Amino acid sequence: MATPATVIITFDKDPGVMNIIRKGSFGSINEIRKKFRRKRSDEELVFDVGRMKRDLLKHMLVVCGNVGDENIARYEMKAKELQADFIIEKGRSWVLTQKTVRNTYDPRYHKGVLLIGTNKELPATQISYDGSFAFTDWFIQDLDGDGIPDFPFGRIFGPPETVLYHMDPYIVDSDIAIVFDSQPERSNTHVNALAKLGFDVEVLHRYTEDDAKLLSVSEFILQFSDGVFTVRIHGTPDKWATHNSVIITHLQASAIKFEGYPVVFSEACSTAQEGPLLKAFLNSGASYIGATLDTMNNLEPFDDWRRCAYCDGWKFGFLDLLDTHELIGEVKLGVDRTLAENIDSKVFDELESIRKGETTELKSDNAVSVVEWMLFGNPLRRTTVGPNADFTPGRIAVDT
Repeated sequence: MATPATVIITFDKDPGVMNIIRKGSFGSINEIRKKFRRKRSDEELVFDVGRMKRDLLKHMLVVCGNVGDENIARYEMKAKELQADFIIEKGRSWVLTQKTVRNTYDPRYHKGVLLIGTNKELPATQISYDGSFAFTDWFIQDLDGDGIPDFPFGRIFGPPETVLYHMDPYIVDSDIAIVFDSQPERSNTHVNALAKLGFDVEVLHRYTEDDAKLLSVSEFILQFSDGVFTVRIHGTPDKWATHNSVIITHLQASAIKFEGYPVVFSEACSTAQEGPLLKAFLNSGASYIGATLDTMNNLEPFDDWRRCAYCDGWKFGFLDLLDTHELIGEVKLGVDRTLAENIDSKVFDELESIRKGETTELKSDNAVSVVEWMLFGNPLRRTTVGPNADFTPGRIAVDT
């Protein structure tokens, strides 16, 4: 039987400012009121940090693009140190990369593929929607040509120091999740989900320098774009922002030095386009999951996220599978596969036209919502959950 929840109410120096910390049988939630949050001492923000297991990393297949001979040599040396398979791919098409992976990837041995290089150095599939152009690695994952992704993958790019770190990062065990939400008073759905996943949850309206240390030791950082359009968080390649407030910029993200390779999930539009914000998170030592095109909220409720081919379906699917799979790459693959298996036949045909090279244009919200999500980081990073993680999404509501 679950432990009954308790409510602890504390007051800041200003008696009118109240912090509410609800503790249950899983994690805890610190709901922010008037931009104040629970203060943690320096001792409370010290956690165990360690390398990823070598017995796991040796099952990584590294595919390196045209990043320069000197860098290739450094990455190959690192792969040998990890006993991971290493391939050089200098082709100028995602089809060639897929063929290389298909000829090498052994599902009985490999647990994930790490692509090294930008979209130009190791081409992804070009896509467009409503006049905007982007790319995705979604189609590279389909090794048998049935339109369903088959293997976990991630992509990394940047200066050599960044790439080498992502190949062999440090992992923190803090059980801290940070939620950026411009309207946290509207709904507790997301923070309750994270608490059930075993996290101690902090909700922030926007980033301040005082938050740098807390962010640096977090395991999971989530940015949600729910609520009224004019108030919810939107994205560009260089920042998260509302219509009248900046949430975090690439300059602020670049100043954070992450201690243990957190997973950053951004629901906002277009933040995964290899722009300054993505580069800042990667260079600072975080992995990043985001979209390369517009993200669309569902305009009708769904009883099951598996049939909700919108950004709500993707994010709730990701939260659902965090306590199901051992590795982040497996979690993302699980969402990609499940949505692809449940989309309408017309949407499936639309994606098939992209895969066959007949067009680069996506025409439906559902098609965009299925293929636009990118994982920048090591797919073999263990899943981010706390103790006693147990979360299953219910009905997906309309939250726009």
